[in-house]
Amino acid sequence: MLTESIHTDVTINTTDGVLKAHKAILAACSPVFESMFVHDLKEKESSTVNINDMCLESCSALLGFIYGTIKQEQFWKHRLSLLAAANKYSISDIKDCCEESLLEDINSSNVLERLHVAWLYQLGRLKKGCLSYLFVFGKIYDVRDEIHSFFHHADRELMLEMFQEVLSVWKPI
Repeated sequence: MLTESIHTDVTINTTDGVLKAHKAILAACSPVFESMFVHDLKEKESSTVNINDMCLESCSALLGFIYGTIKQEQFWKHRLSLLAAANKYSISDIKDCCEESLLEDINSSNVLERLHVAWLYQLGRLKKGCLSYLFVFGKIYDVRDEIHSFFHHADRELMLEMFQEVLSVWKPI
């Protein structure tokens, strides 16, 4: 139905293109979309949703997830965009899958970004996984060059949590 645009009744404008979808399916998976189509909002009247913070390819991945047609490589490529959209549109299934996926491949080159993402989207398991990677497994030394910049931009609460994690794993000699 999606790929063939069979009985589509909503147009989605992205930053670089247009997609077609079904109001009922979007509303069934997201209380935000449901609200758009139930209440007297411009989206209901115009049957158009403007998603100005996603490119066509990422939005296509979002629809693929919602419709159950997303491929694994498409999910992996767009999981950060999908996470942002899941947060914005309150789609807990996508949020949970993205968190689980981001936990699977934490490494020294992405741990600080993942920690920031975990804090930003309130992903407790991902945050715990990143903190464990850094402090329990001692990988904080691998990111010592990047940590200064991270602390410069990190939220105060996140830095406090990191400090508390250091104290919990620190074993004086």
